Amino acid sequence: MTSPHIPFHRIVDLVEGRLLASEQAQLLAHLATCPRCTSERVGLERVIGLMRTDETKDTPPSVIARAVRLFRPRIAQPAPGLLQRVVATLRFDSAQLPLAFGVRAGQPAARQLLFNAEQYDVDLRVKPAGEAWQVSGQVLGPCTGGQVVLQRATSTTQAMLNDLCEFTLPPVSSGRYVLILRLAVVEIEITQLALGA
Repeated sequence: MTSPHIPFHRIVDLVEGRLLASEQAQLLAHLATCPRCTSERVGLERVIGLMRTDETKDTPPSVIARAVRLFRPRIAQPAPGLLQRVVATLRFDSAQLPLAFGVRAGQPAARQLLFNAEQYDVDLRVKPAGEAWQVSGQVLGPCTGGQVVLQRATSTTQAMLNDLCEFTLPPVSSGRYVLILRLAVVEIEITQLALGA
C-alpha cells in the first residue's frame, strides 16, 4: 500500500524546478487537494528562499577549531617538573627456576629478572664479575633516555640510559641494593635487589 502523499524528495525537486512539465503538472494537481503536502511545499520554499538570500559570512576556521577542542576529551598530563614514583613488581626471576634433573649447583651464572611498573617493563641481567657483580638491563616502554642509580647505605653507582634505553653499571660488591631508573616523567624503583650470596 503506497502513501497518497508526495514523497519529500519529490517536493524538493518541484521547488528546485527539476521536474519535467508532465511530472510537475501531476504534483501540482495533488497539491491543490492535499493540505499536508501543500504545507510541506510552503515550508520548504521558505527555507530554500532563506538559504538563497543568506549573506552571512562563514565562521572563521579559528572559531571552528576552538569549538572542536572544547568537545575533545582531555588526557591528563603530569605537571611539568613533577616526577611520579612507581615501585616495580618482580614478574620473573631465573634464579627461582629449579635445576635440571641430575645437574649440580655450581658457579653462579647470569641471572635474569623481569620487573613491571605500570606501562614500563625492566629487564635486568646480573652476572658475576670476579668477586663483584655487574648489573645491566633495558627499560621497555615509552623511554627517551634517563639515568640509573644503584644505591645502598654505603655506596652509590650511576649510569646513563643509551638510545635503546639500555644501561650497564660498574661492578659492585655483594649486598642488598635499591635500583632507581629516572626517566623523563617517572622514577621506577626496584627495592631489595639482592646481589650475590
